Amino acid sequence: MWSESQPFLPQDSNMTSLGIIKIPDGLPEQLGLVGFFYPTQGVLPSGAFTSVYPDVVNPVLTLNVFSGDLGIDDGTPRSVYTLEVDGLTQHTGGDTGLDSLELTPGATVNLPNGWGTITWEAASEQEPVKRFASLQIQHDPTSGWVLAFAILAMAGLFAALFVPRRRIWVKARTVPAGVHLEYAGLARGEDPTLHTAVRDIANDHAAALNRARGANPEGETR
Repeated sequence: MWSESQPFLPQDSNMTSLGIIKIPDGLPEQLGLVGFFYPTQGVLPSGAFTSVYPDVVNPVLTLNVFSGDLGIDDGTPRSVYTLEVDGLTQHTGGDTGLDSLELTPGATVNLPNGWGTITWEAASEQEPVKRFASLQIQHDPTSGWVLAFAILAMAGLFAALFVPRRRIWVKARTVPAGVHLEYAGLARGEDPTLHTAVRDIANDHAAALNRARGANPEGETR
């Protein structure tokens, strides 16, 4: 009847871990259990449990039991990694006056109010807690294209920042002696080389006109 559960997550350097179990169906009330896993149980001077060693030497699991509406029947998404205890009734641990349920590998304890039992089924006598590792391997065939377009975008940005942008105008008007050409330029921002650029264009244009006139000496150059 356990419809939702989560791995026990490490909480401190001694690998004390926290886990959540939610039982929404099959009992008079919905149950939520908050579990604390101690790989090697020890007791602090305050009487609280801790783990004195990260390896599984003396494993103990304690559970605090809550009942009430877990909030999973109204369609609202709920995380399986947390239990919202506000509005729930606590039956073990805390200020209830009852100790938390305590389990060792292979042991069975009774849930409150005759709601059944809970058993810690050990993986084996030699290894009561099954060890596992979670690995994620990902391959993205488009990463090379993304890198290439990112480099192109950066190149375009640097070109816009460092390559001067200019506008050049050429005005032609007829005069009795032929055609009069005027050249003008406009730069975006300060450009001390604008005058030189316009002059070079005018010289190149004049040279091209002279070559055309030389290739067609009887024709009219416009």
